[in-house]
Parts: sequence; structure tokens; C-alpha cells
Amino acid sequence: MKNLKVRLITFLKAYIHNKKFLYIINGSIIFGINLILAYLIFKIPFSKNSQIQNNVANIVTTELMVIISFFIHDNFTWKGNTGSFFYKIFRYHTIMAGSLILRFIAFYIFDTLGLHFLVSTVLSIAIIIVFNYFGFDKYVFDK
Repeated sequence: MKNLKVRLITFLKAYIHNKKFLYIINGSIIFGINLILAYLIFKIPFSKNSQIQNNVANIVTTELMVIISFFIHDNFTWKGNTGSFFYKIFRYHTIMAGSLILRFIAFYIFDTLGLHFLVSTVLSIAIIIVFNYFGFDKYVFDK
């Protein structure tokens, strides 16, 4: 039993400092926050036109999540990274904008190939998760 405990502690220590592992864990937390925030913002009535209401709520939710996810990744995934806040937040927005464009293109390609829309959505999200990781690691939070 003691050997199992030592192995478990060693395993956890190895992954606690692994950026890829932290990216997945923090990304999952960000996803959960995004769902809660979207639910709350979409419920705030500010327009009688549901289409305007939904589009504005989506834009507000998206920008808030970009800012929240920046702080989570800056402080927990790529912790210890130094550099100008404005430099990093600008680059973070650049990567996020690129990932949105990439997601639209990937979805269009998968949809054109005749894949179900849910499969196309999951595949396009998987592509941008990888794109974001490398973009954040090499472009935003580089030392």
C-alpha cells in the first residue's frame, strides 16, 4: 500500500508541473466557467429582439471568457512567465482571433465533406485546442 501511495505522489508531482496537463485541466475549468457565464449573460434582458439579444450576449460572453482564460493560463498554466501585461493580452487576443478563423474554416471543410454537424464541431474544436496550446506557448507566454 505504501508503494502505491509513493507511486501516486510521484505521478501527481510529474503532472502538476506539466504545461500540457495544466492546459487540459485549466481548459476544462474555463469551459465550465464559460457555460455558467453564458447562461447568466443570455438571461439578462436588454433587447426585445431575441436575435440581437443572443448575438450581443454571445459577443459579451466570448470577450469575458477570453479575458478570464488569459488570467487563468497566465497564472496557472504558464505560471512564472514574465513580460508586459499589454504585450501578452494583445498576443493572446491575436491567437484567439486566429483560432476562431481556423475553427470556421475547419468546420466548413468538415461540413463540406458531409460530416455530421456535431462531428464537424468537435473536430474543429479539437484543432483549435491544439492551435491555441502552441500559439500560447510559443507566441503569448514565451519567456
